[in-house]
Parts: sequence; C-alpha cells; structure tokens
Amino acid sequence: MQQYQSDVLIVGAGPAGSMTAKTVAELGADVIFIEEHETPGTPVFCGEGLSISGIMNAGLDPVEPYVCQQITTARVVAPNGKTVDLHATDWTGYTLDRSEFDKALSENAVKAGAKLMTKICATGVIKEGDQVVGVRAIKDGKEVEFRAKVVIGADGHWSIIRRSAGLANYFDDWVTCAQYKLSGLNLDDSSINEFWIGAKYAPGGYAWVFPKNKKVVNIGVGVRERHTKPAIEYLKDFIANDPRFRNAKIEMTSGGICPVSGTLDKIVMDGLILTGDSAGQLIPMTGAGIHCSIESGKIAGRVAVEAIREGDVSKKRLSAYRAEFDTYWGRRITEAGKVLHMLDKFSDDDLDVLAEVISHEDIMHMANGLNVASAMAGLVKKSPMKLMHLIRAFMR
Repeated sequence: MQQYQSDVLIVGAGPAGSMTAKTVAELGADVIFIEEHETPGTPVFCGEGLSISGIMNAGLDPVEPYVCQQITTARVVAPNGKTVDLHATDWTGYTLDRSEFDKALSENAVKAGAKLMTKICATGVIKEGDQVVGVRAIKDGKEVEFRAKVVIGADGHWSIIRRSAGLANYFDDWVTCAQYKLSGLNLDDSSINEFWIGAKYAPGGYAWVFPKNKKVVNIGVGVRERHTKPAIEYLKDFIANDPRFRNAKIEMTSGGICPVSGTLDKIVMDGLILTGDSAGQLIPMTGAGIHCSIESGKIAGRVAVEAIREGDVSKKRLSAYRAEFDTYWGRRITEAGKVLHMLDKFSDDDLDVLAEVISHEDIMHMANGLNVASAMAGLVKKSPMKLMHLIRAFMR
C-alpha cells in the first residue's frame, strides 16, 4: 500500500483547509492537503456572500475573478413586506465567484509550500490507541495511507474525519438549503442583498437574493425542522410570487446543509483538530461560515505546528486552538445561536411587529452575534408587551 508522510495532513481544500495549509507551510512545517474533487471550490454549494474583511483576511483583494458584485445594502424583508435597509457605513460586502475564490486560496497555500493532492477520497482516520496518526483514502481506485503528526479535518458538515474518529456523528440543529442561479434578469439595483424572513417564506430560516450582477442572482431558501415540504418547494413558491424572477433562466441548481447548533463540544483529540463546517463553526443566524473558516484555519495551523515542535500533540495541547477560537468567533457563534432560538418563538405577526421597532444596528448585532445583550435590552424598551416577554425570556 502506498503511504505518504507529512507533519500535518489536512482533509479538505475549502477555505478552512486551504488557510490551514497556507499557515502551516508559512511556518515551515511539511503539509499535505487532500481534496476529493478535481478542483478546489467546485462544485459550489454556497450563497457566495462575504464581507470585505473576510476577503482581505484570506489574503485576497476584492477584485475579479474572486468577486462579482459589491454589496452596499442588506435589505431585511418582514413577512408583511416591510423592509429594513442596512446601509454600508463601516462594512462592505461582496458576492463571490466561490469557485475562483476557493481555487485562489488553495493556490496560495501551494505557493507557500503546501502540497495539494486532488481526486483523493478520505475513508477514515488511522489510530494508534487513542491517538489519530493518519488517514486512509482512495486514490485512483486504490487504498493509500497518509501518516501525519497532526490530522486536520476540514471536510465539511458530513466530515468523515469527525465521524470515523468517534467524535459527533452529526449536529443537533441544521438548515436545509436549496438555491438557483438565475440569469436573464434586469435588476434595478444589484448592490442590494435581500433577506426574507418568516414561516411563509422559509420556516426557521430565511430566503435570500444575492446578485452577482444586474442580470444574474443567487436566490435560495434555507429551512429548519419546522418545514412541511422540501426546501426546493419553498424556493419554487418564492420565485413564483416575485415577478422579477418568474421568467428567469435557471443556470444552476444547488443545495446543501448548514449546521446551526454552534461549535461542537469536542473538536480536538490526540493528534486531531476539526475546523470549519466539520466543527460546526458557522454563524447560526445567517449560516455564514466562510470568514469563520478562514480564521479557524489560521489558528488550527499555527497551534498544530507549535504542538509538533513541542513534541506534544495531545488533546490537552491542541485544545489551545479551541480556547483561542472561542475568545471571539466562538462567542459570536454562541450568541447568534441564542438569538436564533429566541426568534423560533416568534410568529410571522411577531416578526412584523419587530420590524417596526428594530434598528439597523440591532439587526447587525443580532445576526452576527455581537453586542447581543445590549441590542436586546434596547429592544425591550421599544417593544410592545408580547415581544417584550419573548425577548426577556431570552435574556434570562
């Protein structure tokens, strides 16, 4: 059996995997990252939205071919049609070309010295006692082994690395998504991202319209366990009820799962770190995971190299990764998760009332898990009695 050896092995070449690989290589350690598809970034299962800070933190500039459209307004649409616009003052967003974006991240990792191997399907971890020491995989129809001092699982929500290592089989809460890429449109303003909330559109989640230009949009729906039909049916209904999209051409259909129960309790063990979607590192209110994955990958790569150099790749030593991630991103994920579960108690009528009293700043804080307690306290003062009780229940 063919065997490969490295200091660090990373499974997955998405943003988390590529950023981990780049970090490890820049620190001078030997790193291989493997990807089951022929090219990182394809196929695309993503709404493709990202802030300018996320792009810059990934080491890229917001220019073509990585980005398609600058976004200066986020429009939240309540069930009754009332809109709340969040205008860019201290933020700017972009609709990505995710295939080009991911490809660029992997190429930057290779330039830094990482070895990328594609069309390799991981089948499970290799353990010696309680320690992960490598990964079994299929390459060209044959079984191969990758041995490493630290293995990084960056292989998405259905992570074979997580499951085969004996960590969580899956998540407690998730969003099921369906998306069309539509063309042949004539949008009035392609710099606006739309978020449609309410059970009439997407029970437990939201519908989105992310323009790539005036003629092309990503339009999708994410639903949680309260839905009564498949996500694709909600998407078809949403499009049928909006005259802007009825006659558009469907260029691509995609879908996927976004874990929204927060970071898993166990994301490290002896010789193993989970990062990105495999660890549940997405913002629950929005399902946004690209920026989290970028920053998580950087931390994972650095901690892995430090642990190897110290000769200690135990769970205790690798837990420094979790502690550092949680100081900012983990806290945001937890707070946004609390908001999501609070909104689960809101009816569509309650959401209509909330749209009347909520401020732009409140929405940004709640959606992103930032200054949530302060935003909630301000809402209590402005809300009618029923909403006040719902919000206070969250604050307890």
